[in-house]
Amino acid sequence: MRKIVLILIIVFSLFSQAQEKYKYVVVPGQFSFFKEPNKYNLNSLTKSFFETEGFVVFYDTENLPNELLKNRCLALYVNVLENNSMFMTKITVNVKDCKNEVLVISEEGSSREKDYDKAYNQTLRTALTSLKGKLNFKTSENLTGLVDQQIVPEKKGALEDLIPVSKEIGNKSALYALPTETGFKLVNAIPNVIFELQKTSIDNLFLGERGMMDNGIFYKKDESWFYEYYKKDKLIIEKVDVKF
Repeated sequence: MRKIVLILIIVFSLFSQAQEKYKYVVVPGQFSFFKEPNKYNLNSLTKSFFETEGFVVFYDTENLPNELLKNRCLALYVNVLENNSMFMTKITVNVKDCKNEVLVISEEGSSREKDYDKAYNQTLRTALTSLKGKLNFKTSENLTGLVDQQIVPEKKGALEDLIPVSKEIGNKSALYALPTETGFKLVNAIPNVIFELQKTSIDNLFLGERGMMDNGIFYKKDESWFYEYYKKDKLIIEKVDVKF
């Protein structure tokens, strides 16, 4: 009887852990099959995808948070593999845990496009899109408990430091504009990057990209901001609550 109870406790414990989610994702700053970082913007595309999935994402070349440095098992680790043939570009994305065990493998993205920029972007987008909704992997709450609770000041420019602390944070739909070299990143209060905006020659009109979901234009009209894009040949206009 004691053995049965012990087994049930172990099974329940494992099941409970499996319902938890990882907090961080670490993405390569440079893929092994290229000789330069962020070739064709593929690394930033990968980072953006995992941010839209709700993770706090870092490149492996960045300074990582103190708790992650002390416990690598708080993160998932992304590996992108190339398997090209003579006339086809092929990409697969693997997601691993801290023990280097593969937790999920994407569908293989493939393209016959001769333009390498287009080919790699098409294949990676296909591979990443196949991972949507499949990233609810286990992590134990006990892992966080193992981390020293020492408070370490974040370096200037961290997303958390740029978001205003006010009652407005309670509005979960509100986004906050953080300046970039080419425009803005719009983040929520977590913060996750929801939109990336690029400036145009027209005031208050931006090219907008919402992760892996869609591309469109972001503009101001009558003191409100709107995001306009096509979905299955249908024009969609969304009002966006954003603080610039």
